[in-house]
Order: sequence, then structure tokens, then C-alpha cells
Amino acid sequence: MATREELYAKFGITAEAGQLFETDLGTLLLCLQGLEHGWHVTPDGEKARAALDEIDGSTLGRLLNNLTRRVRFDGNLEQKFASALRARNRLNHGFYERHNFKIQTDEGRDAMVADLEAIHEELFQAWQIASAMTSLVSDHILRDR
Repeated sequence: MATREELYAKFGITAEAGQLFETDLGTLLLCLQGLEHGWHVTPDGEKARAALDEIDGSTLGRLLNNLTRRVRFDGNLEQKFASALRARNRLNHGFYERHNFKIQTDEGRDAMVADLEAIHEELFQAWQIASAMTSLVSDHILRDR
């Protein structure tokens, strides 16, 4: 039976996975823009800063849209990322509201934790994929310098 503290901890861990996913997508997008503009060969700090500021001001959905304009995804990767976006939105936009009074009972908290575990798994997998993609692009950039 989950306590409130365990529920809140799981929410935080799940939110972290969403943030890591979003951060890696932003880093990947910045790397791709750097490759497009040759910043790894001829640095342009001003344009790179402007690109980073735009990325940092973007929603996760906007990051994904910008990424799909630059990258062709194989298989079901685009759908996996879109599903992770929906999972992150379920978490950040009304998780407690949707579960309403469930937090008041042991069974309700258990159901909430189960929901968080499913969301966490989806976000964690998406983050791992985004992280691997970012590492590959970063390695390519470092080799080209």
C-alpha cells in the first residue's frame, strides 16, 4: 500500500524522466542545427545561443515537431516519441485532477502509483532512445572537428 510520500516520490521520479527526455531532444536538435550550419567547424556563438534560446523556450511538442522536420525516423520511433509526449502531458497536465479522490485511500494511491509506473516506463524508454541518438550525433560532430 503506497503512502502519500511514496506517491509523491514516484511522481517526482517520473517527472524527471520526462525532463531528461525533453532535455535530450533539445540537445539533439541543437546538435543537428550545429551540423547544418557548420558550427562545429566554424563556431558562431551568437547564432548558437539564439538557437539554444529558441529550443529552451519550446514545448516538448514543438521540439518533436522541429525534430521531425530535420530527421527521418525509422520504424515506429515517431509514434513512440508522440506517445511519450502524450504520457508526459498526462503527467504534467492534470494527473492529480484525473485521479481526484483516489489519493485518500490505500487502493487509490496504489492505482495512482501503477499509473505513474506505466508513464515512467514510457518516458524512460523514450529518453534512452533520445539519449542514444544524441550521443551518436555528438560523436559524429566530434569526429568532424
